[in-house]
Amino acid sequence: MSSPTILAGRIGAIIAGLLYALPCAAPAETAALWLFDEQEQLYPSSILNDAGPDGYFLVLGRGGAIVPGRFGRALRPVEPAPFEPKYAGVRSQEEFSDAGRFDFGLVSPPAKPGRTVPPMTWFNATFAATLVNGDEHLRRTPFPHPTEGSLNIAGGEFTIEFWLKLDATGGEGVVFELGSGPRGENEIVTRLTVHPNEGEFRLYSHGAGEPVRLKTDSAALRREWTHCAIVHDRQRGEVTHFLGGKPVSAAPARFERLPAGQEDYISVGRDGLWQRPLAGALDELRISTHAVYRAAFAPPGSFSRRLDGSQPPVALQKGPPLQFPGGKPANPVVELAGHKHLFIDDALLARTENLSFTAHPARIEEIVLGHGTGWTTVVEGDDGLIRLYGEAQGGVGVWTSKDGVNFTAPDLGGGRGNIVAPSPAKRGAAFIDPNAPADQRWKLLMGLHERGGIFIYTSPDGWNFTRNDVAALPFWAGSASTIYYDDQRQLYAANHRMDYGRTEGNKTYRYSLRTEVTDVMDAWPFKPVDAARKEEMRRQIRLADDALDPWWLDNGPLAPGGFSIEYPIAMGPDPAIDPIATDLYNTRAIKYPWAPDAYVAFPLWYFHYAGDGPLTRQVLEHPSMELGSGLVETQLAVSRDGVTWKRHPRPAYIPVGDFKGFPMNRPYIAFGLVRRGDEIWQYCFTRSSYHSGHGVKRDVPDAVVHRLSQRLDGFVSVDAPYEMEGGFTTHPLRFAGRRLKVNIDTGATGFAQIGFEDAQGRPIPGFSVDECVYINGNFVEHEVIWLNGRKLKADVSALDGQTVRLVVRMRGASLYALQFTPSSELQIR
Repeated sequence: MSSPTILAGRIGAIIAGLLYALPCAAPAETAALWLFDEQEQLYPSSILNDAGPDGYFLVLGRGGAIVPGRFGRALRPVEPAPFEPKYAGVRSQEEFSDAGRFDFGLVSPPAKPGRTVPPMTWFNATFAATLVNGDEHLRRTPFPHPTEGSLNIAGGEFTIEFWLKLDATGGEGVVFELGSGPRGENEIVTRLTVHPNEGEFRLYSHGAGEPVRLKTDSAALRREWTHCAIVHDRQRGEVTHFLGGKPVSAAPARFERLPAGQEDYISVGRDGLWQRPLAGALDELRISTHAVYRAAFAPPGSFSRRLDGSQPPVALQKGPPLQFPGGKPANPVVELAGHKHLFIDDALLARTENLSFTAHPARIEEIVLGHGTGWTTVVEGDDGLIRLYGEAQGGVGVWTSKDGVNFTAPDLGGGRGNIVAPSPAKRGAAFIDPNAPADQRWKLLMGLHERGGIFIYTSPDGWNFTRNDVAALPFWAGSASTIYYDDQRQLYAANHRMDYGRTEGNKTYRYSLRTEVTDVMDAWPFKPVDAARKEEMRRQIRLADDALDPWWLDNGPLAPGGFSIEYPIAMGPDPAIDPIATDLYNTRAIKYPWAPDAYVAFPLWYFHYAGDGPLTRQVLEHPSMELGSGLVETQLAVSRDGVTWKRHPRPAYIPVGDFKGFPMNRPYIAFGLVRRGDEIWQYCFTRSSYHSGHGVKRDVPDAVVHRLSQRLDGFVSVDAPYEMEGGFTTHPLRFAGRRLKVNIDTGATGFAQIGFEDAQGRPIPGFSVDECVYINGNFVEHEVIWLNGRKLKADVSALDGQTVRLVVRMRGASLYALQFTPSSELQIR
């Protein structure tokens, strides 16, 4: 007989599996819930999330728009704007037949035999919002078949409910249409329409004869947002219409389930021919597989978890003010207080002599996983486990380790193995949100595979994530986006790959964009690109004159396009230092956790062989060379504010080359930092092949994960040469503390001394640089002392709060960081 503990464990696993199967938190009998809370001015082809359990994502068409709603935002059918695409110098649909591509959606293939509705292209994609199967010539999301699932409601009890605000004028409009398809070729549909001039809703379903007519109050629907519900009680054989929670009409009805169709579809706001537009706006359309209401009720509040009042307001944690925005002191006196200062640049230095800044590459340690993890994030939990999140079969997986070296894939129960977020979650980053309520503290920023859209996922513990109700961003994620919270700027900063630039050879030129938000759970601010923005960006990056325009056409009308120039450039190729056709995959930018005013990035740079440069370069891409399209390396960049970056291309932070028998041809560093003692540990998803490799078989795995180590605070140091003394004097500063500690390496034959000057530049007796006891050795934490006569002094509290300058004299030494502390123990690590 099983013990209570074993039974509890089994029950817990079953419950976890059931919860895991629900990607969004909606009632179990909800078939679909479209909140329409995406951004206003959203591009056509953008994803409209289904917050229900089955993922019936819709796509916004040229005949729809997101507008202010009853709760958040709403869907409104609109007259399609004039459509004048440009690509490779051609503009008309006829010209695109020669120059375009089917998957762009600018060219129509021959119609299928017997069809009267032409294949979909951008020119006729005037739907408001749709899910449609068929049209296989297009790039498309892998839509589920609604006639095979819970949305095929006509065979049982159901509720169709929504908030509606009709225009002052307008005739018949479609609320919702489900069809077996092919769309427009038959009337095998379930369709709800509103007829304001007749004062009724009509519900038609194939096989039921004439539509069911339900009286409504058109004046009320035109006056204000009103909750509407259409409820089918199968046992009573009756459909009831509730308006504002009150039953206003009912009619007998018998419905039959639609036959399954391989080209089935859903259309909201228009019919399957994209006609009969709803003259008004529609908010929070929910379809349930039971009779939710059988008597009068109070209209529900928002079904959105963000808007239903269940979530407390989030107070953003506030760190110290930025001392060096843009790399320069913000004030005449630097308020150093007790904060650690990293010498990643000269921001604190007023005068220097014989100094240089040196970037320090990571040390490559052992292989910790014998297979790849795609994009990878490292996070340390409260339990001390080091977790690697990455791509796995079936979604986002996690691998864990107590020692950071031996990783395993945990079995999380419910038959899901190590999957923490199921497909279509694909690529992105994990992070711990310090501002979130306990049940949302762990987060993923995740691009959806084959669907598009970038979503926040939340979890209380990092083992089971739930997709947010609304997409954070409407774009296709070409690579993994990354995100961190910046307590000094009180915002979330994320970086995203952009493919809009063009090389001199007219090839893709990748950059990284930066988004900044204070609320990650709402749709992130978005402004569509206009002509003025294009002209502005032409002064910053190279754009092709014959590129696809607008860029959101890129993936066709059924899949969102990638980023273009909607947001500021975070980082990108610099013609002053980068070879041509060398571009950026990801920045892996993050705020340094153990000191303020320090940000580090590990950009992944891709050196393209084909399309640019001399033939002696381009020949490397030829299959006979058995290489590929290029190599990728990880470099280092540093910043004082996360906006202005100083790059250190050499030495490469993770170089290419052979490491203990493994060819590191594409070292993709993982996002995130963990600390073990006086070291920072990082991880690297390492590929043995070249980018787009030519299938050459090697006697090594295609991908592994390496551990990397770095000295604490050790990314960059300010160095004095071995042959002569060097030094610096800081800007005026004020500190708080009793001891001065430094992170320094002088080797055996170098040294350093540190002293104080007053505001007028005079040495302070007892603390001058000449009185400083030599610092000699290699220390992550060393206390500075002074020799006064025959007495040693370390206590600097007499200078606490005064305006002083530091004077540093070094030879053959590297200084990484300094900090004033309240005692002999370093407080900020």
